[in-house]
Amino acid sequence: MAVDSSDNVYVADYANNRIRKITPAGVVSTLVSTAQLNYPTGVAVDSSGNVYVADRKNHRIRKITPEGVVTTFAG
Repeated sequence: MAVDSSDNVYVADYANNRIRKITPAGVVSTLVSTAQLNYPTGVAVDSSGNVYVADRKNHRIRKITPEGVVTTFAG
């Protein structure tokens, strides 16, 4: 779980292979879904709003930009 500078909370929903974003108002959305991830287990956010995900079964760290572009950061 991670929190960004706008107090949005990001949660690795590993059972459903998704990253969930929860706004301060309680709105839940899917940031990344099963097409990209396989058992995400950890999330971090940097000061630029990039989200980093430990993609366990793909053996990678994924980077998700604020625009939603997913790339492989490592692995």
